[in-house]
Amino acid sequence: MHDLLASVTLGAVLAFAAWWYLKFRYLLPAERRLRRAEKELSGFAEFARESLEHSSVPDSQEHYLDIAEYYFIKLHAIFAGGVLAAFERSGGGWRVAGLYSEQRSGQSAGAVFAWEPLDRCVNEGEFLFQAPLDPAPPGDLFAGMGSALLCPFMPTHGGYRRVVVLAHASPRKVEEALPYLRFLMPYLNSVWRMAEKNFALKKETEQLKGELSAVLQELDAAGSRLIQRAKERKALYEVVTKATGVEKDMSLGCSAVLNIVAKIAEADVAAVLLYDDSRNELVAHPGSYGIPDDDRLLYSIPITNTSSASVRAFINREPFMSPDAQNDPDVIGHHAKLWNIRSLMIVPIVLGERVIGVLRVGSLKPDFFTPDQLEFLTIIADELAMIIEMTTLYENATRTAQELAQLNKLKDEFLSTVSHELKTPLTTIKGFVSVILSGEVGSLNEQQSNFLSVVDQSANRLTHLISNLLDFSRLNGKVEMEFQPVNIRELVSHSIGNMLLKAREKEIEIESRFAGKLPDVYADSRWITQVIDNLLINAIKFSRRGCTVKVTGQDKGEAVVISIEDDGPGIPEEERKLVFEKFYRGKNSVNQVPGTGLGLAISKSVIEKHGGRIWLESPSGNGARFNFALPVHKVKAQL
Repeated sequence: MHDLLASVTLGAVLAFAAWWYLKFRYLLPAERRLRRAEKELSGFAEFARESLEHSSVPDSQEHYLDIAEYYFIKLHAIFAGGVLAAFERSGGGWRVAGLYSEQRSGQSAGAVFAWEPLDRCVNEGEFLFQAPLDPAPPGDLFAGMGSALLCPFMPTHGGYRRVVVLAHASPRKVEEALPYLRFLMPYLNSVWRMAEKNFALKKETEQLKGELSAVLQELDAAGSRLIQRAKERKALYEVVTKATGVEKDMSLGCSAVLNIVAKIAEADVAAVLLYDDSRNELVAHPGSYGIPDDDRLLYSIPITNTSSASVRAFINREPFMSPDAQNDPDVIGHHAKLWNIRSLMIVPIVLGERVIGVLRVGSLKPDFFTPDQLEFLTIIADELAMIIEMTTLYENATRTAQELAQLNKLKDEFLSTVSHELKTPLTTIKGFVSVILSGEVGSLNEQQSNFLSVVDQSANRLTHLISNLLDFSRLNGKVEMEFQPVNIRELVSHSIGNMLLKAREKEIEIESRFAGKLPDVYADSRWITQVIDNLLINAIKFSRRGCTVKVTGQDKGEAVVISIEDDGPGIPEEERKLVFEKFYRGKNSVNQVPGTGLGLAISKSVIEKHGGRIWLESPSGNGARFNFALPVHKVKAQL
């Protein structure tokens, strides 16, 4: 029993001793290591959390280095007693770019040195652990440090730009710093990559902004030019519109142009100096802008005066511009001071191969005009040349038309007077010839009777001609017609009855055919009867003996159409547009058929005064058909 108790007691003592041995030998160091690891992990977690909380994308390299320096300072505070330095490539070596250590100077600022571990770290792109430092870095930067950790920093396309070195006397401290650096350096490197992209985007954005600003400036300049060109085109349109409007007087046309020129160029004076070949001078013409009429009348320059800029522009056909005409040796100062001009532009006015004058534009301000304005003035001068020529031609044409109208009036008055004066003696001659032919004053032999018959026929022809001349003269004047509802069918039948005797002389039959009842026309029966008579006489004259003249009438709704057709030789196509001209007679009828050439001209004038139309249809070699249309009389509705 005692042995058993002793054995149990001994086992318990041995077990207790073994437990304490294991605790002190293994468990307590493990607990210490665990607490240290927990402390290290807590510090690392706090460092990582704070780093992530302060993370941001820098907007410049300086901003990025400030962020990196912030973390390096915190890291050095955690591993106090060591040396934390950043090295940067410089030429073929390295220099200190940042130093985070107390009372350490290392290499002097800016000094370049070589250290193989830095090259190897950059080339391999990996963390490099050195314990001990071999080879030792130059200088005393890492004096007393037993080991170091080298980390590549700020990656580029060809490697890394910098290396961060953490050195400490205790290798264990360097090992403890490894997780921090393995977290911090990839984080900073990734931020740098994003920053580089951000820098590139920012640079590209700035470049794009610059390009956009340049484009906007160019667009603004182009817009200004377009606005200026639009103003110039508007000015040209106004020039042409005003000059070609109802007011064709040259002085008014020039005035309109010069007002527009002064407005678009913001000028104070604008004048046209045209060449007067009778005086061999350039003379200011009417319509000048900003110049009193009295001064304009005094302004003229002899072509021989080549000291004048206007004369030189006229002779050389080259534009001229002066920023200060009053002090310019190429300008006659007296002329510039006459209108108080400082800035001056002069361009020649050229029409084809001929220079007709110069356009002179001035401003009271010095150095006011631009080359663009001079170019625009040249364009205006080209338009002005055509306008001046056009207005001159119009004036000449107007003057000629007035002279022709006056001559025509005199001619009509002469015809009317002569016709009246001839009609009275013709009536007397015809009366006495008729009395002699009747035998009331004695018997006549055959030869005397034949001679008097010829005289009687000639008197009749002359009477007919005089009547036509009087009618034509009245139609060209203000003849008053008595319009009323007229039965056109009765007028046609009456005219046919009057022409039957003439038709029988040539054995010609007149056939009339009307398509039903024709409505009344609104006309002067006397004049329309004369039209029908003229057309029937012509049809009988030109028809062959024994043929038929056809007269037809049709109701066309708004108008009644009367047609008179013969079967004569017809009218050649080249003569159809001339048959209604006064005194015109066809080539085939001049020597074969008597006539005055006024019948169709009178008929056309009468029909047109009735608001109708007359026309010709003539198939070649197969007669001619003359048609005229008269408007139908419209009866007003009874209320």
